Amino acid sequence: MHHTTEIINAVRFLCVIFNILWEMVASSDTSLKINAAALLRALVPYTDVKIASTHILPALVTLGSDQNLKVKYASIDAFGAVAQHFKNDMVVDKIRIQMDAFLEDGSHEASVSVIRALAVAVPHSTDRLREYLLTKIFKMTCITPVGNDIERRRERANVLCEALRALDATDLPAMGIRDLLLPSIQNLLKDLDALDPAHKEALEIISRERSGGTLESISKVMGAHLGIASSVSSFFGENSLLTKKEGGEEHDPAGPTAPEQNLQAQPESTRFGRIMRSGFGDILRGQSKGQ
Repeated sequence: MHHTTEIINAVRFLCVIFNILWEMVASSDTSLKINAAALLRALVPYTDVKIASTHILPALVTLGSDQNLKVKYASIDAFGAVAQHFKNDMVVDKIRIQMDAFLEDGSHEASVSVIRALAVAVPHSTDRLREYLLTKIFKMTCITPVGNDIERRRERANVLCEALRALDATDLPAMGIRDLLLPSIQNLLKDLDALDPAHKEALEIISRERSGGTLESISKVMGAHLGIASSVSSFFGENSLLTKKEGGEEHDPAGPTAPEQNLQAQPESTRFGRIMRSGFGDILRGQSKGQ
């Protein structure tokens, strides 16, 4: 009986909390709405999927549709928190719809906030949400930043790089790597002025590892998206110029090969490296700035 009373009181308290939050959401006071978004985000880890669907998401959708941009953008991080804690298909679909609405806004602030919020959720999100994020990143990198505001370009590049590094630490499908991840990296590497040196180094490593570590593979990826044939393969591919010695002799195809044991250990080593790059981005960035 004692435990039943505690449960009833807890439910009543939760109802009171959400009633207060709805009053804040419906208020005409901008600061109350912004604080409501922050409180909803803080509540997410302590709720279940039912409460998230019936209380938190409707409140966030209301805030995300507000005419005031500060209120609208304040809700984005809370949507990211929901994506981080729940993998329910219905919840994911609602998040994607709302994120599309934010991105249609076209503003720098909205785009950066959406990518940052979803990147935080990447390690715990569904494959569908990861594919959604990767697709949005690719589309954003295909658009050349307008204007000469270097600070905005750097902020945009940093957020996109962090998201790509987070995605790289997950198991992505081969098609997503070939058609989205690698082209996105190459697009970012075109604007070196906006890239942090640590991000540039990490992206180059990801590009080498994810494309098989050969210049031929990288050139094929770029050629496919630029609509040009790969010229690198004529130098590095089969029957290429560099497969022959200066005296005209061909390399022995039956030469010594790496031990099979090393080949088996390579995938695990590569994945560990991706996780390390994703988790220690701040450390790398701090070292590069300190030099």
